[in-house]
Amino acid sequence: MRRYPLGWIAAAFVALVVASGVAAAVTGDAWLATLVVHRRLADRPVDIDGDLVLTLVAVGALQGWGLWQILPGRQSGEKPDRDARRLRIALYVSLAIELADLSWTDIPEEVVQVAVVVLLYRVMRGVSRTLRLVALAAGLYHPALLLTIVLLELFGLDGEALWQSSLGSVPWLVWMVLTLVAQAKDGRWGRVTLWAGAAVVAGPFLVPDLMSNSFSRSYVWYAGGHLALDVFTLVWLGRSARDLGNRPRDPRPVTPASPSRRWPLQAVAVALPLLPAVANLADGVFLWIGPRGAIASWFSGWYPMQLWLPFDLLVGMGGAAALVLAAVLRRTRRLVIGTIWALLLAAVAGLATAATTAVGDSRPTHSSIWIFPDWMFTSSLGISPLWYSLAFTGSALLLLFLYGDRPARRRPYRVLPASMAASAVLVLVPVSDHAPGPITTASDCEAKGGYETGHTPPPPMTGEQAFICAVRTARVPPPVSGMPDRMLVAYGHRLCGVYTREDPQETARFHKAYGVDPGDETALLADICPKAAETLRVAIEEEEREMLAHEAEEQAKCDQAPRHRPLITPVSAVRQEKPIWPELPLETYERGGEPEDGPPHQAEDSDLVASAPGHLMVFLNTEYRACVTTEAYDRRPPVETKGWQNVVEVGYQSPEGHIVLADNLSSIQLPDLAALGKGHYRIRVHYAWLSWKGTKQAGQRLLIMTYPGRGDHVTVHR
Repeated sequence: MRRYPLGWIAAAFVALVVASGVAAAVTGDAWLATLVVHRRLADRPVDIDGDLVLTLVAVGALQGWGLWQILPGRQSGEKPDRDARRLRIALYVSLAIELADLSWTDIPEEVVQVAVVVLLYRVMRGVSRTLRLVALAAGLYHPALLLTIVLLELFGLDGEALWQSSLGSVPWLVWMVLTLVAQAKDGRWGRVTLWAGAAVVAGPFLVPDLMSNSFSRSYVWYAGGHLALDVFTLVWLGRSARDLGNRPRDPRPVTPASPSRRWPLQAVAVALPLLPAVANLADGVFLWIGPRGAIASWFSGWYPMQLWLPFDLLVGMGGAAALVLAAVLRRTRRLVIGTIWALLLAAVAGLATAATTAVGDSRPTHSSIWIFPDWMFTSSLGISPLWYSLAFTGSALLLLFLYGDRPARRRPYRVLPASMAASAVLVLVPVSDHAPGPITTASDCEAKGGYETGHTPPPPMTGEQAFICAVRTARVPPPVSGMPDRMLVAYGHRLCGVYTREDPQETARFHKAYGVDPGDETALLADICPKAAETLRVAIEEEEREMLAHEAEEQAKCDQAPRHRPLITPVSAVRQEKPIWPELPLETYERGGEPEDGPPHQAEDSDLVASAPGHLMVFLNTEYRACVTTEAYDRRPPVETKGWQNVVEVGYQSPEGHIVLADNLSSIQLPDLAALGKGHYRIRVHYAWLSWKGTKQAGQRLLIMTYPGRGDHVTVHR
């Protein structure tokens, strides 16, 4: 019989919480309630709303219940042995660490965790040794990993890679679940302890992900949910320590194993779950379901994803066959029935996935799910989960046939698995025959079209494969882009037929069904539709003729533009043979980048040229082509303004002796204008519009002169 001599402390705490909630509702200031529940001082006043007050009172009442559970009390029963006393001390130390909230370090918590894990293994000797060994390995994983990283950092080594390759929270969850199972089998721990531990395990799945807005109503309940989980953690630790004084349950008699059955059927039961896994592994696919369907979507959060992906990977690589093999070798009734239920539930999960999978679901990437290496994220989702479901159902039926009892009166828990298995077979056999088939992805197309440096490029894709890749890499309606390859090719040929016949009514019906106008898909159909290919060829030839005519006209503008005749002999003079069409200002950088003096500033009276030491810019109108002449002199040339609309001169210091104006975006590069190497220069830029066929601004003419000279002043000659 338990007694709680300190229970009045918990009752007083709950009364204080209720009083603080009433005060918050009356005064509009939740400072006291925040202090009591969160145990932290906050700036006054703390604005409140109904959700905040209700959350504080509810969490405070739960904290009072937790305090009542963990306060020391007198308890009748046997005196714990030495290991149990040590475990009680370790649990209370862990409880104290949780209450202290040592957020600045994890080392004390991990050290105590090692002690708790090891002592739990020693205390529960009446529980299955296999279960305790697995729990021991899972519980020591995270502390050992963290302590190893700390040691590496003490020796100056980087442990980040080791942490990134860890399994996250999965080992802790395995340890917690197995520990609860062992506690239930041991018999010393009561219902409150077990249910509190179950709440700790289920909490991350029940509390939603953190909302983007920290001041939203959802965030208030999110924070309250995490405070509630902290309470259940403390209760599990405290009650686990208190219940150690109870007497363990007497060991249950060992259930005899069923006699061995026909070995060929046993081998078939083990091999069936391996067949779809082998088919997937042959294509480089390691996941069972992958990122598709309602089942995987439910595990979309960060914490649930860490639990789902290892399970998905284990089943995808044939882990279900190992479970069936264990059931065949051990042949205990509990293991056989559990295996049958596990197989049937997995079959239902595969069926639900296939029924809720949207066509064209994307696959995972290493950047979005970083707890697995890149090689696990292939370009294909693999075969349909229905094949796995069919294999699991067949294996479950064989186990039921081999080791299921045949009593005179069939009980519901025996009839239900058989009924589910039979129904699943009837559903899955015809449905599996309609598996969608492979889907070529955009990354597959990029891999086929690309090649490494030094290797012969692959031949261009043609025909149906080119059409598939054109659809995968183009923006088309989702129902079409997600079609399997064979269905997509059939769709393309049907689209070609509508395109070729040009029947307005048929075109309208097709547009209504698929949201696509066949007349607008000439380029998409060119690889599989002769008429579309011919139409595209004619359009390309016409476009090439127009482009050549336009280029010839631009060249004629420069040919007929006035040529500059220098008044003194230049060191070099270059007239560009073809007009240039820059997309950015013409620039020259020296010293490998933008100089320390900062970017050049344009002249106040003109936007034609700007300079700074090591950086020169000439501005043009990027909507027109320009006819360019560059001249470099070894002395100052006479000023010429006739025929020019703008003439501006600036100073420029060349630190390396290479004045090469260029626009790398358009692959434009003018000759070097540094006639005498590095030093001080004056840059004179002449600009004028070109007239053509009655248009006054049909092109641009540019003359750039350089000569040695000092001075940073800007001179606007015109």
